[in-house]
Amino acid sequence: MTPQPVKPRVLIVDDRPANRLAFEMLLAPMYSVYIAGDGREALELTRLMDFAVILLDVRMPGMDGFEVAEQLRKSERTAYTPIIFMSAYDRSDFHAKKGYVAGATDYIFSPVDEELLKYKVATYVQIFLRNEALWQQVTHLKETVRALEKQLSQVCRTEEIEREFRSLESQIEALKDQLDPLPR
Repeated sequence: MTPQPVKPRVLIVDDRPANRLAFEMLLAPMYSVYIAGDGREALELTRLMDFAVILLDVRMPGMDGFEVAEQLRKSERTAYTPIIFMSAYDRSDFHAKKGYVAGATDYIFSPVDEELLKYKVATYVQIFLRNEALWQQVTHLKETVRALEKQLSQVCRTEEIEREFRSLESQIEALKDQLDPLPR
């Protein structure tokens, strides 16, 4: 996982240039906004970098939003990235449920309330950044445990090292418990 820049990255995936521009103008003051005109382009961008949130149009030619979300959820890099589905059509509960099953974190119908979109994006960015920070702590603690294990294999075990080892394992478990699972 690559750390987010000072302005967290948001990916907008929509086949309509007017929608992409409107969402970009709305979010660019707070976020580093990236644009994809279709699902394949979006998947390629997510292979290159991490995004704090993905705004994903449901209806696109070729690969639709449902297919893109399913692919994103299969990738370790994007398995927990918040995905907000956007739809000007299909306002039924059936399509919203289909979106959640495909991997959506949230679903917004057009016309989009700009303030609501900003609040939702900000909320999901905060959850993503918190989880990212916790994962970095987990990774650091795992590396510390590995280093201690190496030391233990080189010297005889002492009670002090074993206590520190158990303490670090407890800290790792406590951090994992703090991770906010995203709805899938």
